[in-house]
Amino acid sequence: FFDKMFGLGFATPAGQGFVQGGSPSSFVVWVTDGIFEGHYTAIAGNLAVDIVLLLALLVLGITLTLGFASKLTTFGMVAFLLVMYTLVVPPADNPIIDDHILLAVGTLAVYFLGGFDKLSVNGWWKELPLVKRFPILG
Repeated sequence: FFDKMFGLGFATPAGQGFVQGGSPSSFVVWVTDGIFEGHYTAIAGNLAVDIVLLLALLVLGITLTLGFASKLTTFGMVAFLLVMYTLVVPPADNPIIDDHILLAVGTLAVYFLGGFDKLSVNGWWKELPLVKRFPILG
């Protein structure tokens, strides 16, 4: 998130962050290959797509780091990774599996094996009245 927002020079070149007028979704033009190339290059650079991408990165980053809202976070992360996987369908190295699929499986494993209950605020989060009322937030 911070790299895409401020252009810190990691995946986003320095000075090309969102606040400097860069587009966080512009990388799609260079990395997309395969059956969805036309769709993704058509929406790359759109302000609405940039905002949705930044919000997804921010929310997923905070919830994964602190370990709360584990159901929504897990399935949101898997959905995000599957969208990233479709950028390169079919992958160049392996016709089926790439790192996005492995990360999605790993995220599901952390959720189903109770990883959110260790070293996180998930225990406190699950005791909140709002979360008890709406279990999907747990």
